[in-house]
Amino acid sequence: MVGENTDITGGTFLIEKMPDPSAVWTRGNDKHTEWGGRKMSLEQMKPHYLNDFLINRFKIQGQRANWVVKINPYEGGSDHVPFLNGNIPSVLFWHFTDQFYHTDNDRLDKVSKTTLQNVGIASLVSAYTLLNSDDNLARETIKHIESSAIERLNEELKQGKLAMERGDDLKTQIAILDAWKDWYTRAIASVKDMVIDASLISEDILQSQNIIKAVTIKNINSLNN
Repeated sequence: MVGENTDITGGTFLIEKMPDPSAVWTRGNDKHTEWGGRKMSLEQMKPHYLNDFLINRFKIQGQRANWVVKINPYEGGSDHVPFLNGNIPSVLFWHFTDQFYHTDNDRLDKVSKTTLQNVGIASLVSAYTLLNSDDNLARETIKHIESSAIERLNEELKQGKLAMERGDDLKTQIAILDAWKDWYTRAIASVKDMVIDASLISEDILQSQNIIKAVTIKNINSLNN
């Protein structure tokens, strides 16, 4: 799952995100694996900082080690699901596509010590960073999530315009932007978990949430025009 030799198995290392709107509307750079995922509802979303926090840490390791890290929307069907069902933040580290997956050819010769090292380093850095979290890390995370939110909202504006050119309705495109706005504003609020005294970062949270809301309004206005 975490240490494959992709030269033999194919596919790539993947982080399967906690449920976010890409599991409802999968488009643009978002792609399900061949494992596949059923369309979810907005009520099943799990807004949390863990998605972007881990993606950022693993991408840094990927850049350092020339190691490919990719992301897929939530699909379920593995060991992260019981944690999510218990409202415990959880993602899945895995590889796909893999022709040897769950077969009697899934043996040690398919394992890469280099991949294991990369996953291990990124996982340990992420865990120890969170174990030692404080208001400085919380503020850094808030700003990173804010940047990710703006990038996503701008991408969804682009995808929305393309969809409308194909005949899709404006109402749906506005709903998608609103869904991402809601997901990210709630994800930023979850950063309170990083500190003992949430009042230390309450103003930072509010400022980033207002920026995300303002970008959403601007993008909706752009769709209307």
